[in-house]
Amino acid sequence: MSKSKPGVLIVTWNFPPRTGGIENLLAGLRRGLQKDRRVLVLAAQAAGGGNEEWLLRPKRPGLAAFFLFAFCRGLAALWKNPDLEIILGGSALVAPLVLALAKLSGRKSAVLVHGLDLLYPRRIYQTLFVRWLKHCDRIVANSGYTSSLAGRRGVRKEAIAVIPPGVEAGSIPPGRAEDLKAELGLGGRKVLLSVGRLARRKGLKEFLQNSFPAVAAALPEAVFLIVGGNPAESLVHREDVRGELEGLVERMRLEDRVRFLGPIDDAALARVYRAADLMVLPALSLKDDVEGFGMVVIEAALAGVPAVATRSGGIPDAIEDGKSGVLVPPGDYPALTGAIVRMLR
Repeated sequence: MSKSKPGVLIVTWNFPPRTGGIENLLAGLRRGLQKDRRVLVLAAQAAGGGNEEWLLRPKRPGLAAFFLFAFCRGLAALWKNPDLEIILGGSALVAPLVLALAKLSGRKSAVLVHGLDLLYPRRIYQTLFVRWLKHCDRIVANSGYTSSLAGRRGVRKEAIAVIPPGVEAGSIPPGRAEDLKAELGLGGRKVLLSVGRLARRKGLKEFLQNSFPAVAAALPEAVFLIVGGNPAESLVHREDVRGELEGLVERMRLEDRVRFLGPIDDAALARVYRAADLMVLPALSLKDDVEGFGMVVIEAALAGVPAVATRSGGIPDAIEDGKSGVLVPPGDYPALTGAIVRMLR
């Protein structure tokens, strides 16, 4: 491995085995960077996650323990490894930590921002974390929308780079969709799919109430698969959204049309993507939460699955309307229903 390129110290609260879009992004980024440079990751403690040569975690859980550990171990690593020239933060949450390490060691600072990490409205969060972004050397936004959020928080336009996240080409296995449907007990069905942590901004409750009954009436063979669980390890989302959705499905007597698969591993998810006919992302436009990009629609596209989604947040950066999917206005459930029925037919 060549060490000619500057090494990177990644500091992140979000990293596998924790699950989610940011976690997958950081894991993929680390794999790509380490091909031609040294990469060291300082991550939070996580159930089932241990230390490796390139990955260090604190012994204790919690944000305070992580910050103290990352600061001390980060300074030590930077002192021992002069080739670690760039300090990269995984989200706005770690901006003050990244900036402090950079200033004390004379390194360059960069932070990835995703949407909600900029938008979260608590004043103490904005004061302690987000405000330091404007002092970093580079801010990398996942969409044009997220870039605009960073600009509104004082980040210089010339310091912002917009780099949409990608997916690894080998992550979807080969196989015929109908064969995989049969394995899942869905032979002859039209499979509508939702993937992601069950946050309110995903709009699944409103979709089930206002759109899916009409889809089911128009297409008796349609079935809706929901992959993901409550965001138990999130610092922001604590609601039992899955419980609410399951109760709603029961009251609406849709148990034979809606299936909750829960959190599943990457191999199982890849097979579900291949078996799906259509991805749906009916995200809401909320004042204090946002879909910063829409990574799941890119993953679905890799499996040849188009998407119907709302024109909310950074989702338009992930879908080429009329080619890789269809965009509709947030809250326009007749338009959402119509697009889904047309595409499933």
